Amino acid sequence: MINNQRKITILTRFSYGSGNLIGSGALAISAAWLLYFYTTFCGLSVFEATLIFSIATYLDVILNPLMGFITDNFYQNKLGRRFGRRRFFILLAIPCMIIYPMLWINGMSFWYYLTTYILFEIIYTMIMIPYNTLPVEMTKNFDQRTYLAGSKAMFGKVANFLAAAIPGLFFYLFHGNNSPTPFLFTGITYATIMAIALILLYCNSWEKRIDEVENESTEGLIEGVKKLFLDVYSTFRLKTFRNHLGMYLFGFGAEWLFAATFTYFIVFNLGQPRAFVSEMNSLSSICQLISTAFFMVWCAKHGFKRPFVIAILIVISSVIGYVGVFHFNLPHITWIVVAITIWFGLGTGGVYYIPWSVYTFLADIDEVLTGRRREGIYAGAMTMAGKLMRATVVFILGLVLSHFGFKSGILETQPDSAINAINGVMLFGVCGMAILGIIFTYRMKLDKSTHALIIKELERVKNGGSKEQATPEIRKLVKELTGFDYNCCFGNNNVGFKAHK
Repeated sequence: MINNQRKITILTRFSYGSGNLIGSGALAISAAWLLYFYTTFCGLSVFEATLIFSIATYLDVILNPLMGFITDNFYQNKLGRRFGRRRFFILLAIPCMIIYPMLWINGMSFWYYLTTYILFEIIYTMIMIPYNTLPVEMTKNFDQRTYLAGSKAMFGKVANFLAAAIPGLFFYLFHGNNSPTPFLFTGITYATIMAIALILLYCNSWEKRIDEVENESTEGLIEGVKKLFLDVYSTFRLKTFRNHLGMYLFGFGAEWLFAATFTYFIVFNLGQPRAFVSEMNSLSSICQLISTAFFMVWCAKHGFKRPFVIAILIVISSVIGYVGVFHFNLPHITWIVVAITIWFGLGTGGVYYIPWSVYTFLADIDEVLTGRRREGIYAGAMTMAGKLMRATVVFILGLVLSHFGFKSGILETQPDSAINAINGVMLFGVCGMAILGIIFTYRMKLDKSTHALIIKELERVKNGGSKEQATPEIRKLVKELTGFDYNCCFGNNNVGFKAHK
């Protein structure tokens, strides 16, 4: 029995999903608290703190496509054949989780925080690029891939809950808002959770066999580097991928900007304690878990366009509600914020889940275009673009807050100019990016029915079917999804490395 015909059990889904305790949880803690930790307890200015995020991420952008290229070709050595071309790096990352608590040590220098953050970004990439390719490796079935992506998304909500609840617990245990100790204990606790998740993931996942993987080895380092960059660049020539990136980058970008700003908004604009931030993040995560399950079933049955648009509209209305609470100085502020947070969580689950669910089908469209399987390259390109967006929005946030007079090391109050800037980022930054995400969603032609037709056509051609016998409907669909005429597909083009040999 070939690997992608192995039965995907509940344990398989559970173990695969648990890997997202790293993908979502580590990012959720960092997004919610690391910028605040740097500017409040580490003596860094808001510009220095956001610069750390940006430098580390821009350097890591080089590693993302490189990691995708390495994992696509790792069967060519003994380690890959012994431990798996994808899963070897998951195994290697387990002891590396010790780096995570090092992020949360206060009183160190700018260069210490920059170095530790760069190291963790590298380890994060080493895990997530192989991890994101595994559903494509494990099964060809649309529904099974959808449910694996759904399990990943649901564990993402569990991760978000833990990322909110664990700091909140330590805030209560160490009494008050003035101690950095809860952050260090949070880092230690979550590093342990991530190591356990990686063990589960490695032991209960699989990959394609060596004889199922096309050998695309190159002669020499120069040819390998050339292949890497040509292949990464070529992903942006696929029409579906470009539209998908618009959905992903602006939908996620809105969420990342919100997460980076929310702590400041609650603490400084609404005058609430840090523990309240953790409580709201925990509540949102619970709601996201429920909504992710709902969106998973909805997308599996009816596609993703309408669910994604509705999810983003919920996020937009929630942000308007948060800012409205501040501007209108409403009474009973706590309960109003709780209600908005519940509503926000019901939409955010879909925003996080849907783009990574769609990703699992991109390699099939690319195979029509190039005649190759390049899951790792697409995972690398998508993660690279996502990190560029995340670094950019956080850096711009730092510039905006610095320009409007945000004061580092302040635990309770900020100037009115900084307060207004935080409101502006929430209202115009988050909502503006979300609207762009909606626009790109309507440009997408990939859904469950069109994917099924593409898979059927791929199988027909692989089984010796003549390309001349393709129906007009299939030819039109291929053009809509790839951006190329049917006769220029299946490798009959200059897309990717092979055409440049």
